[in-house]
Amino acid sequence: MLNKLKEKILHTLRWSEKYTKTDMVYLTTNTFWLTSGQGISSVISLISGIAFANLLPQAEYGFYKYVLSIAGILAISTLTGLNTAYTKAVAQGKEGDLKKILKTKINWGLWGGLAGLLIAAYYALNGNFILTLAFLMVTVSVPFLNSYALYGSILNGKKLFKTSVFYSTLSNLLITLVIIVVLFLTDNFLVVLAFFLITTTLVRVLFYTITINKNRPNSKTDPEVLTYGKHLSFMNVIGTVAEHLDSVLLWHFLGPTSVAIYAFAQAPLTPLKTLVKSIVNLAFPKFANLDNEQIKKTLPAKIIKA
Repeated sequence: MLNKLKEKILHTLRWSEKYTKTDMVYLTTNTFWLTSGQGISSVISLISGIAFANLLPQAEYGFYKYVLSIAGILAISTLTGLNTAYTKAVAQGKEGDLKKILKTKINWGLWGGLAGLLIAAYYALNGNFILTLAFLMVTVSVPFLNSYALYGSILNGKKLFKTSVFYSTLSNLLITLVIIVVLFLTDNFLVVLAFFLITTTLVRVLFYTITINKNRPNSKTDPEVLTYGKHLSFMNVIGTVAEHLDSVLLWHFLGPTSVAIYAFAQAPLTPLKTLVKSIVNLAFPKFANLDNEQIKKTLPAKIIKA
């Protein structure tokens, strides 16, 4: 009975492709995993939000979000567009640039670390040693925190979305569990920040190691991957700054408590933004193997149907 139902669903999806002009089996199967993962991540985010709301004073949470917003801006230096460029390369079977890309991201991230050091020096000169310590921690973590998230590019490029969702969900769960334990032990935002930065970096290094051990990159390289990745990174600068600038401005004009209230008000929107990004990740490996003329012919109609 179950097999017949699966066959009927498969037949219906294949039949619909003549109208959608899209691989509906690929879309439906992988959307299921992405949606399921997003649902679990939303629950984890809700639990995390409840923990912060009840265990960390508003002002401390405002400090925490302010520092992470600055860290998010400094992370621009790690050339986030290289992740997208490498996803494209992997989708085309050119996986040999992984170590070069990781090294490039870390080296460029040192500039973000230097900027964090200058911010720490500014707060030290103004006698704010709490923020000085916070930005010293950010200085150390910036080159590595986002660089090792490169494992997601490997999984997405190979269309291993089930594995990608599993690693992402497990990563969020581990980080959240550590932070909740820390919140039960202290309400000092510096301690919470330290554990967040350390745990996030270690978890990403762990899944990066697991991913490359299970999916050994081949030796084929793409001579344009670094240029393309840097181009995308520079294009993303304004969007990344805009994403974090609101919290920074609130901090300077209204103080840490307002940042905390604003962060809680925004929390329900985060899963929606992540879901949209997941759909883009789903489509990207397919388009990576098409030439420009094919994309120009098919993409506008797909957008309208979507």
